[in-house]
This record gives sequence, C-alpha cells and structure tokens, in this order.
Amino acid sequence: MFADYLLLLFTTAPRRPKALFNVLRGKRTVSTLFAGLTTGTLAYLDSWHGVPLTTFEAATQQLQSAGWLEATQPGYLRVTAAGVTEQNRLRKGLYLPTAFEQFQQADVRQFTAISQLALQVVSEAVHQERRYYPLTTDQHIQWQVKNWFRQWQGPTLGQQIYDELTAFLQTLSDEAAAVFAQSLTGFGLPGLTDQQLATQLDRSPVTILVMRKDLSCHWIAWLKQQPTATPLSALLQPFLKANPVSSSAWQTFQDYLTGQSLTEIAQRRRLKLSTVREHLLETSILWPDFPAAQLLTPTRIAQLSTIFADNPVIETWQFKTVQAELPTMDFFWFRLYQIMRCHDAA
Repeated sequence: MFADYLLLLFTTAPRRPKALFNVLRGKRTVSTLFAGLTTGTLAYLDSWHGVPLTTFEAATQQLQSAGWLEATQPGYLRVTAAGVTEQNRLRKGLYLPTAFEQFQQADVRQFTAISQLALQVVSEAVHQERRYYPLTTDQHIQWQVKNWFRQWQGPTLGQQIYDELTAFLQTLSDEAAAVFAQSLTGFGLPGLTDQQLATQLDRSPVTILVMRKDLSCHWIAWLKQQPTATPLSALLQPFLKANPVSSSAWQTFQDYLTGQSLTEIAQRRRLKLSTVREHLLETSILWPDFPAAQLLTPTRIAQLSTIFADNPVIETWQFKTVQAELPTMDFFWFRLYQIMRCHDAA
C-alpha cells in the first residue's frame, strides 16, 4: 500500500506532509527542495510524479486513524511510538527502493518508456514480425526509437540486446529479475501488469509499482557504467542529466563563478534579483560543492553562527529569530546559511 511507503518518510520529529507531497511529485521550488534537504528525502524527488493529492491525503489520514501518525500542530505530523514499531516491521518485509537518486541524474520516466518500446521493436524484428501493436502511440517516442533502430539494426542487434539484458539481470535478485523481465513486451509475450505480478509474487500492486520504478533506476545506473558504443547505452545518452540543477539555475551559477555580482547577473539576463537568488539557493541545495561560504562572507557566517549557537537543530531555525537580532539581513542569507550547515552536517 502507498500508505506503507509514506509512513517510512515520517520521523518522530514533526514534518509537513504537504512539503513531502511536493517532494514526491517533483515540485522544484526552493521551499520544496529545502524541505527535501532537511528531511533527508531529496532522493525521492519526483519519484511519485503522478500521485494525486487526494491519494496522498487519504494515506496520511489512514496512518493517523491507525495511530501511527499524529498531528503536533496544524500542518505537521510525526510518528507515534506505535508508528515506530510499524516502521520497523515494514522495513523487514517491504521492498525498499535503493536507486531513486537516478531520478535526479536522468529522465527516468522517458527512458523507461523508450527503452521498453525499443526492446519490443528489436524482439519483433528478430522474429521478422512487422504487424504488432506498439507499447505506446506517443509519436515522439516512436520517432526516437525508429531513429535508434535505423542506426543500430543489423544481424547482430538481437544478440547484442540479449547479452546486455542478461548481464543486467544477473546483477539482480531472482524476484527483481522476474519483475523486470516479465514486465517487458516482445514477440508473443505481452508484459505482465502490476496486478498479475503481484498475484504471482505474493506482493501488493503498489509494491510492484515501486519495484518497477526502482528497477528502471538500477537499469539506468547499470547502463551508465557500460561502454557508450553499445545499443542500449547509446539509447540512454540523450536522457542523462549533466547535473540535477535546472538549466536556468545552472546558468546563473556559472555566471556567478565568472565573478559577476548578483545584480549584474539579473540585469544581463533580464531577471529579477529574487529569481537570481532562488537560482543560487536551488543550486546550493542540489550541488553540494556550491561555494556557500564564499557567497555568505565570513561576517555573515559569524553573525548567523552566533544567533543559532545554542540550537543545533537546523530545520527548527526561524527567520524571525534573525530579524530580532539583524533586522536588515535578507532572508536569502539566512536560507543559504541553513543550506550550508545542512551539507556540513551530512
């Protein structure tokens, strides 16, 4: 059940469920990214892209009704003692994803759709079958697969694909390999649905869904380690991200590294200064090597360190505490300092 996976994202420290929802569906505002950073859930960013808010809210309500989550104040939930016991039970039997960080390193959803169609096309071609229903009617995906197939088609393509698939499947457990292989569609073999696999493996359909997502991520991670001259590795290349930061934010960061001031960057790129600052905050969250201390300056670091010297719990810091001591300091510096300290503590 989705609620089982959701419960594991909460702790005995209060967390905002709406912030977790935004992390799961991939909302890339600074506040959402910061919530992911402080709660240790950034690896789940965009991993449940299509989950409806109603499903999420129903799951949190279910967990509260079961006595595993409780509200501490409006908009905040934490795990109860009974919830901790349930979390420990779930961790022993639930399939837990281990490669979701690939969502920040590649377009997992697009590559999953394209690679599945590519495997279907090759399977049908090996058996000289030209009349079949493609997995997707998305014309852009079909166009990309056609171009790839024209480039790589030949008498050895089927064997190359088989060898790559076999090598990957050998890195998985028997159950994971079964889910991955039996999800594929090929000549005379329709891929099994989540419900069919759940029945076969005595798992819930939601667990199968999580396994599929995680296996797609493992598939990408494995292909990234292979020579780019192989057919499937070549298919992956257009879907890899140079870094997890948005292109606009990354450009702002590169401009900053050339020595331009934030005001100069805003003027040259015709952006609001607040937008430039948001770009840098996004980069500082997702790029641990961001030179936050350089941007903050030793003076601001000393000031903020003094204010929060007696409170080591970074996520509980509030800007109003800074305003009381330094009324002219901008929120940007406070948030950047928090992010720097989070990375330092990691």
